[in-house]
Amino acid sequence: MANIHKYQSVKNYILTRIKNGEYQPEQRIPNESELSDMLGVSSITVCKAMAELVNEGVIYRVKGKGSFVKGTPGSPGNMHKKLTAFLLPCDVVNDSSCMKMMIGMQRYLSSAGYSLIIENSGHDHDSELLVVKRLMANHVSGMVIYSIDPEKSIDNYVFLRKNNMPFVVIDRYTKSFPADAVVCNNHDGAFSAVEYLIGLQHKRIGFVSDSFFLSSEKERLEGYRDAMELASLKTDDSLLFIDQKVDYNRLVNSVKKGNLTALFAVNDRRALELINELLDRGINIPEDVSIIGFDDYEASKLARVPLSTVRQHFDEEGYFAAKILLDNITQPRPQFNKILLGTQLVIRSSTKMSCE
Repeated sequence: MANIHKYQSVKNYILTRIKNGEYQPEQRIPNESELSDMLGVSSITVCKAMAELVNEGVIYRVKGKGSFVKGTPGSPGNMHKKLTAFLLPCDVVNDSSCMKMMIGMQRYLSSAGYSLIIENSGHDHDSELLVVKRLMANHVSGMVIYSIDPEKSIDNYVFLRKNNMPFVVIDRYTKSFPADAVVCNNHDGAFSAVEYLIGLQHKRIGFVSDSFFLSSEKERLEGYRDAMELASLKTDDSLLFIDQKVDYNRLVNSVKKGNLTALFAVNDRRALELINELLDRGINIPEDVSIIGFDDYEASKLARVPLSTVRQHFDEEGYFAAKILLDNITQPRPQFNKILLGTQLVIRSSTKMSCE
């Protein structure tokens, strides 16, 4: 009888704190070891009390995370069970591509009864980790992560994995750590852009990078090289501009001497910068040099010279990232998915037939 009294006292302890609001809906309560030490009872006694509270629908358990107070239908706490987050860095928060990703995520999440919150993950991986920890403390079910530099975020991914938090990386990834990822087919998209320029009889085609540490940009360089090689065209260092700050003096001189007749820019942000800078320096586009980008930002069609580009389907990237995330939340599994989504060539006014 004394044993029954002990486990009932554990139940009463937890129930009283729930009633008083000390343990809120969806809040994690102390684990069995902690309760055993706090109340001076055996772990077996605590285990029996917890099992009854689970059976009575007062608390629920999440494997690898602990026990939580069950929320009532419609309560704010209950919504946490169906809350996901999209983390993106400061420099892309106002990017139209990210808005399209969000729309795609919402399209899938809302159909499954989940909500999405948007979080600014800051300027570096340390800031990203702080946001991750805060979201985990608020019982977010999973995260889609747009890391500023996935190579530097590996420790964050390890932390998430150790804490059994489902996550999917989007747009860029690292080959050094296996994780679910949704990206566009960077290689083939770049290949199609360069192949198009070659079809316009361009032979001296330059490559302009932006943040060359990213997997996406390295894959686009590979696509560029493969298209050039297939056409038996030479690529050398004089055609490559991979520093974060473009050497415009070298670039302008190459265009004026006829050493460059076309440029493939690794993204539209860089391509639009090229258009503005070259026009300001007296270089005519596309008469002196053709320019093609990658992404198809909303601003690209409104540029001083409307930009030919490779369109990414950002809404579809968001949709599939959300789908994989919810699959992992509801049916956890060890394998990893990497989805490559196709691209589309969009031709505007910044490219024309070579005069060579």
